[in-house]
Amino acid sequence: MTESFAIFTGSAFGLLYMSALWVAVRVLTSGQSLWLFAALGLLRASLLMGALWLAIWSGATAAQIAFGTLGFIAVRLFATRFVKPAQAGNASWK
Repeated sequence: MTESFAIFTGSAFGLLYMSALWVAVRVLTSGQSLWLFAALGLLRASLLMGALWLAIWSGATAAQIAFGTLGFIAVRLFATRFVKPAQAGNASWK
């Protein structure tokens, strides 16, 4: 596994994680079941643990895991800094 593939894979897992987080927030703000929100939290945790297990199982080095983490962080920074909320002032939880 090369470093560029590790960055791509980390970005892909970051995109899946952020998508699951977006769905979880939508579930929470729409007043649906709290159990569904908790299940989506477990899904996100298992996604991260599965990604780490897959990297270790495939024989990735510590540097490749670090590059994958950088790809994940890049997606997280993009999602939190550059994506604007649809209705910042009309949030249901405020």
